[in-house]
Amino acid sequence: MIVADLKELLLHPVADRAIPNSERIPIQVNEQLNLGQYGVMVGYAGPNGFATPIRDNLYWFGDGLVNPGDWIFLYTGNGSPRTTEWGQSPGNKIYTIHWGRPKTMFANSQIVPLIFRADAAVVGLPPGDLPQVK
Repeated sequence: MIVADLKELLLHPVADRAIPNSERIPIQVNEQLNLGQYGVMVGYAGPNGFATPIRDNLYWFGDGLVNPGDWIFLYTGNGSPRTTEWGQSPGNKIYTIHWGRPKTMFANSQIVPLIFRADAAVVGLPPGDLPQVK
């Protein structure tokens, strides 16, 4: 599948690859946006900057407004989310969030993160409730 380039978020190389509680994906924000349309997948690196997603490896950011110059550090392990001011750029923030994976994800250099933007979705109807036994 060929898709458009995503330029509003800049993905940097994984930092502290394969180090528990330190491995993280640094993401630089280039435009004001709501992160609710974005997520991260994991894939196998291919030629020419392409990658093939790996099943069942998806992180959704959830709704939240970010601004140009902000940074997001997505740690692969557990932790508590926090927001700090970025000392090098007054007014910008660093958002530290956690995927909650039990192990590091990027020990193999062929495994890479992919950021995606969801532009449309359809949600299935929930099934009707079943009768309850009294």
